[in-house]
Amino acid sequence: MDHSNSKIVFDEKLNIEVLTLTGMIESLPPHFHDYYELGYIESGSRRVICQGKEYTIGKNDLLLFNPKDNHTCLELKKELLDFRCFHITTERMEELTLECLGYAICPYFEPQIVYQSDLIPQITELIDLIENGSYCDLQKEELLYMIIGDLVAGCSQPVEYEQIDVSDVIKRACEYIERHYASNISLCDLSSFTGFSKYHFIRMFTKEKGISPYRFIECTKMTEAKKMLKAGEDLSNITYQLGFSSQSHFTNFFKKYAMVTPKQYSKLYNA
Repeated sequence: MDHSNSKIVFDEKLNIEVLTLTGMIESLPPHFHDYYELGYIESGSRRVICQGKEYTIGKNDLLLFNPKDNHTCLELKKELLDFRCFHITTERMEELTLECLGYAICPYFEPQIVYQSDLIPQITELIDLIENGSYCDLQKEELLYMIIGDLVAGCSQPVEYEQIDVSDVIKRACEYIERHYASNISLCDLSSFTGFSKYHFIRMFTKEKGISPYRFIECTKMTEAKKMLKAGEDLSNITYQLGFSSQSHFTNFFKKYAMVTPKQYSKLYNA
């Protein structure tokens, strides 16, 4: 009995497809695509033949298939396969590399298999956000640029920028976030404000602060939320002032960081 299932989602903001295959049994015949397929094995194992080279792959191995790469996926032993991937057109890849490198290219990834890739946690997080319909564009963009930037780093020379005081730029970016955290800050806002591409802004910010711009915004909101809860402010008012879409959205956000609900935290100071 076939228990396999497939799901494909298109993210309009990122302009990429996400494909998830679960419980797959059958082998795939030799084929190729006109787009990039960047994916990983979530569970199971397979024998992959790509461009005449044979690989044995398993959990957390990353597959990088370029446009027109001939490849096939064959059963290695009797087990189900779970596989998740992005589909990125050549046009979209050129847009992404323009942000990451300063010039548009269609990189050629080789080797096509990266065993136990360090990028799997980031890829998993991004796919989960897309499949769950997340509206947080900044978080999704941030992850996508970091993934693509790291992948193409070995294929191209990085762009040389003029020497500037990075600390001053990041300080001004933090001040901007602290003034506007309650609004829907976009990655475009932050990169335009600093004069850098989205990718290079993320890299500089994360290196300087030890935390990504998205997480910095969340932590800033969390700090303000605790102040307001200590002061005994109403949850609906806090939700509105911090720019959350609903009270349940704020509650889930707060619990993720504090490990307790806003009401539990408020009671500590307003018994």
